Amino acid sequence: MNKPTLLRLRARAVFPLFGLVTALWLPGLRAQAAAPQATPRKVAAPTPPAGSMFLYPERIPLEAGGLTSAERGVIFVPVNRNKPGSAVISLDVYRFKAVRPEPGAPPIFLLYGGPSFGGLEPLLSRRGYYEKRLQSLHQTADLVVVSQRGIGPSKPTTWIEIQPPFPLDRAVSDDERIEAVQKAARREKAFWIEQGLDLGGFTVLEAAADLDDVRKAFGYERIVLWGGSFGSHWAMATMRRFPQIVERAVLRGMEGPDHTYDMPSHVLNSIKRLAAEADAAPALEGLVPSGGMMAAFEKVIERVTSEPVVVSLKDPKTGAMQRVRFGPEDVRGMAFGYTATAQSRNGMRTWASDVLTLYRGDFTAAAEQRLRDRQTESFRTASFYMLDCGSGITPARSAQIAADPAVAIVGPLGFNYRAACPVWEIDLGDAFRQNFDTQIPTVIAQGDYDVSTPLENALELAPHFKRSRFVVVHGGSHPALDDAMDASPEFAQQILTFARTGDMSSLPSEVKLPPIQWVLPR
Repeated sequence: MNKPTLLRLRARAVFPLFGLVTALWLPGLRAQAAAPQATPRKVAAPTPPAGSMFLYPERIPLEAGGLTSAERGVIFVPVNRNKPGSAVISLDVYRFKAVRPEPGAPPIFLLYGGPSFGGLEPLLSRRGYYEKRLQSLHQTADLVVVSQRGIGPSKPTTWIEIQPPFPLDRAVSDDERIEAVQKAARREKAFWIEQGLDLGGFTVLEAAADLDDVRKAFGYERIVLWGGSFGSHWAMATMRRFPQIVERAVLRGMEGPDHTYDMPSHVLNSIKRLAAEADAAPALEGLVPSGGMMAAFEKVIERVTSEPVVVSLKDPKTGAMQRVRFGPEDVRGMAFGYTATAQSRNGMRTWASDVLTLYRGDFTAAAEQRLRDRQTESFRTASFYMLDCGSGITPARSAQIAADPAVAIVGPLGFNYRAACPVWEIDLGDAFRQNFDTQIPTVIAQGDYDVSTPLENALELAPHFKRSRFVVVHGGSHPALDDAMDASPEFAQQILTFARTGDMSSLPSEVKLPPIQWVLPR
């Protein structure tokens, strides 16, 4: 049961906003990360004690006009709880108070994936995001969103430098890619060590303890976990480490303790299920080659293995002509599509068109997309690598992936981890990666078209959730729970009833989504 509405802080001090800002690395942090030789900014305020929280009112514009209210703030938590006297790191926190509070309804802690969550602010700036994804979750209970340590609004944010783009006009060897990834990782790791940051605290177990600290700061006794992808991994770590605080859980896109590295054959199974729908789609009748969409994609790989395709086009940024080469490794990298990505229902719509365009020998659009991707600035964080590398992989799964024949079609998934993780030198150990049994009531919603955390992950994990309902979302993508709630208002009410009361008796074992509205090739 929730405590009274007055905020109860673990520490006895609330710091003014300017004190919070000057107490941490804030402006200039990104510039420092890009230039390790820069002198660190001097702080003028005392470091807030762990457990301190500062909240202020936040107004969120509504799609139909007007505003809704939330509380936004910062909580300070230890960087590494295993070390006495640890420095602190800040986390961004949002709380949406229940519209019609129901006595005894525990708050929902919404856990985003990645680990790459840039905070709620950019999401709330999207027209209609609050109404579509958040509003229903806090009708009868509070909704809390906690940022991921070292990412987005968390301070310090551990930016990592971008590795230089690889040339587009020739094949790039694995050794070249590994060296580029490791060079950037070594530079970034050295920078943060020089700043005195204890990188050993950036693990999912510390992130689980962050949730417990937020729970205590708000005065909640027990919470509901609602998470997907890395958010499910985060939730499972919390359920294992702090089972006494978790009332129930709603999980999707299951990433179990030993699922950080994807199994190529399981990802391929998801693509095959998507391809089977394309094969049978009336809209694509007469366009699908003999043997179906998967055979067409494999044929493209076979062709460029014999003779790579080279496309010449004008670079929109420089105006110079650019040659873009496609070998087998490049085509495997487009297994999820290139116009969009099959990780979402909307992205799936162009997958068949992309494959059919490549099959007929037209690589122009794919080359244009590779040029755009090259021009787009993107960042990963040291925290991203520490969180995922710490969760790691067991030797048994590593050997299974190495021998998986599906690599010939979808490529070496997890290559970036295999290159970077030896540099970051963090490992929670194989004991962490073992599945565990839990009696916490849980609903698992899993899409059978999910190419990021495939159905087989959930099938492996489901038997360990002893009080659970496993819902297969047929046609569901990576955010399969959102897919199902969008498609079925009845299912949406059933899952919200479970979150509120724990009653899963009315939940179905499957939800079938409408057919994909395929985009036809040009």
